[in-house]
Amino acid sequence: MTTLLTTFLSVVFGAAILGAGNDRETTTFIETYDDGTDVGLWHCSVGVPRMIETSGGNPGAYLQQGGFSTSIPTWASISPRFQPGVPDPYKIDSIYTGDWTSLGVTSITVDLNVIQVATWATDRAVTLELLQMDDTGFNATYDATYTLPDLPDPPVGWQTYSFPVNANSPTIPQGWVFTRGDGTPGTDAEWSPFLHRIDLTSIGFYKPGFAYPSLGTWILGIDNVAIDFQAGPTPTPSPTPSPTATPRVTPRPRPTPRVRPTPH
Repeated sequence: MTTLLTTFLSVVFGAAILGAGNDRETTTFIETYDDGTDVGLWHCSVGVPRMIETSGGNPGAYLQQGGFSTSIPTWASISPRFQPGVPDPYKIDSIYTGDWTSLGVTSITVDLNVIQVATWATDRAVTLELLQMDDTGFNATYDATYTLPDLPDPPVGWQTYSFPVNANSPTIPQGWVFTRGDGTPGTDAEWSPFLHRIDLTSIGFYKPGFAYPSLGTWILGIDNVAIDFQAGPTPTPSPTPSPTATPRVTPRPRPTPRVRPTPH
């Protein structure tokens, strides 16, 4: 574990600077699997093995998991704070969970491949979900989701999906649905403090609130899991509370491809 964390930190702080914005530079950490690393331990199921395939990714190596049945096929990276004590081999502290506010996370982008479709439905879409758990680790304190446009057909083949985060925003960014654990709307003042500790990050083929059939088995692939962040820790701005504590829901951008930096 010590070796893995040391490698992770050296990769993060040695990441290439891609560009400058205002008075802070933007840095990207990207997991390409080409060098054999497995930083976030992304997984869809704890009951079937995961495999890092050396070819067939976008491009090069990628992570594959298949042979599982579920109504909501979802990739997740979880911290040890999520349901502690439950025997799960994939819990780890990494850049994909933890303090996104101090890191200054601005976006997360991922390449996904539906290699084998179980059961599709016309109202599926790709959703990013972030959870912060309470002290027990079994109840959510905050839940935030961002859903991309509907996918009428299974997106077979590599597709790129990008989600804005803006962890240091003084207000809830457009497109996010942000609630407390009891289902009541979160406020602008709670957004940045919420992102000080993310315990579960997941990206799945579903829309919140919809029910789907669970027939057949899936085979999924994931590659180029990238997080953009502001170089160096940034302070949380003083938020201005919203006069109405309701989450913003706006037309959501379509998935867009982007140029990949050289893998580290």
